[in-house]
Amino acid sequence: MTTIIKIKTNTIKALMLFSVMTVAFSCSNGQTNTPKADATSENTASLEKKAESITIKGTVKAITSGKDGYSADVQTDNEGIYAALVSISNVGGPQNYKTCAVGDEVSFKGISFVSSSTKRMTVEEIISIGTTDTQMLIEASSFRGVKVGDAIKNYNVDYVQKSKIKTGEGSFEAYEIKDFENNPAAYFLPDPNNKLLVGDITINTPKASTKEGLKVGDTFNDLLKFFPNVEVHGSESEGRTYATANNISYRLDAANFQYDIDKKKIKAATKITEIMINRK
Repeated sequence: MTTIIKIKTNTIKALMLFSVMTVAFSCSNGQTNTPKADATSENTASLEKKAESITIKGTVKAITSGKDGYSADVQTDNEGIYAALVSISNVGGPQNYKTCAVGDEVSFKGISFVSSSTKRMTVEEIISIGTTDTQMLIEASSFRGVKVGDAIKNYNVDYVQKSKIKTGEGSFEAYEIKDFENNPAAYFLPDPNNKLLVGDITINTPKASTKEGLKVGDTFNDLLKFFPNVEVHGSESEGRTYATANNISYRLDAANFQYDIDKKKIKAATKITEIMINRK
């Protein structure tokens, strides 16, 4: 009988000890989990605080393709490089989605944040994507925003500088137009009928092109593909040869001292050396 009572007593003590340990463990576990939950909330709040909607502009330095989009490393002027994630879903569907290439000038709007010391952006709107060549478009009446017939005083900008140009007819006052890397790209002369106005604009950089894609260095044959009925004339004073279409003249690397010439005699491989926007 005594042995049975001792066994029951020991069993009761063990059960009581187990109950005490269970309660203690539960309390300890509850105290441990609470700070973790609070820390997660604080981290989420901190991340949301750092994320903000901004607009960036810059040059694409690298592209990494993804499943439904790509990541572009965009070098901005003042804020360093952003890793911009562009996806079909984030920009609102295929109708708003555009791809870009290394060297393109882009403008993106979206949510920016910092992760692992890297500036990142989730792009929500593609504002613009354009190549440097596109931004150097030769239009029928203007180049880099400089328009024939406008007042010269309107172009007091850093990429338009007063200069001199020498031709076979002498030395003339001119205005040099720089490209986006501050290199000479074109020039214009004052209108001979009004020295205060922009006259002919002459483009001599191969970085610029017309809407057809024609540029300095292309051939007469390239020109004929777009303008088979182009007019071609020579210059009696300097022997220059120009082919003209849609108010734009293409100087050809051929000497003709007569105004009227047979364009069939011009070789297809003859190069375009300059492109001129004519004053009207």
